[in-house]
Amino acid sequence: MITYKIKTVTLLLGLCLLPLEWVHATTAGQDKIHVTSESEIKKEGDSLFSLTLQWRLDNGRTYESTAMAFINGPDKLRPDTAISATKKLKSAMYDALEELYPNSRGVKAVTPKKQPEVTISNNAGFSFTRVTFRDYANQKLSYDLVGKSFGAAQVNFSVDMVYFADIAYLDEFAPPKQTQAAGGGITITIDNNPPIQIATKNKDTRSIEKELANAISQATFSNLSIIPHSRGGGKRNSKPFDGGEIQFSNLAANKITIDLKDPSLGVLTKFQFKDTANEQGATSYFKWVFAVLILLGAGYFFYSWYKEEK
Repeated sequence: MITYKIKTVTLLLGLCLLPLEWVHATTAGQDKIHVTSESEIKKEGDSLFSLTLQWRLDNGRTYESTAMAFINGPDKLRPDTAISATKKLKSAMYDALEELYPNSRGVKAVTPKKQPEVTISNNAGFSFTRVTFRDYANQKLSYDLVGKSFGAAQVNFSVDMVYFADIAYLDEFAPPKQTQAAGGGITITIDNNPPIQIATKNKDTRSIEKELANAISQATFSNLSIIPHSRGGGKRNSKPFDGGEIQFSNLAANKITIDLKDPSLGVLTKFQFKDTANEQGATSYFKWVFAVLILLGAGYFFYSWYKEEK
């Protein structure tokens, strides 16, 4: 009887230690975003292709990193291609991650050989919260979640039109500030549905966004940004939110393709991932409740055994 109780106490003490190690760990590759450049660079001169990532350590703090790839237009001596542009973005991402401690770098990127694409995913123990792509090079870019629909993955996103001149590198070399687009148009395609094409000439960004939102049944125009503004990269990369964007919520589609041909404009594509911080906090709370109950049970059995021995 005594041996039985000793074994019981030992087992319960072992169980009470489990919650201390039983921590929800996000698996590597749970969050993925795949970007494909489906055209060559259309904008002449120098431009930017940039990325801001924010991720969360499980049950912990968030980290943010901004990568900026400088793109050479078709008029340059060594123009970039669709392949080199995505490779530059990947390299810029890893360069930016150098500013963080190694154990804080919760993301990685893969670019298949001779393919104009990059897949960005989370490392184990981390999860995406926000991702923003900024294309000022007039590429045709498609975005998908690698086999998941945006709705199923609970990823909402937005398309925000901006003036290229607003993010010029240096004020003294910046073109005059614009209030209207030069022209060239923008086309948005969802999955294999018919493309939605909008003319941009002599229109401001807000008018273009509203026209696109009206033309795309799954989209809405919003005066609020889907994610807070990031200042990553400074003025040459980011500008304050201008008060309008097209938003997609619970979209039952696997891919969106954006083809901007207006050299006076850039496009920001912002993704809001499901932030599991609250869920993890609740899980952590119940783990500690479970631990306390186990300790109380172990204490009761130990006390009963001790009284019996006396």
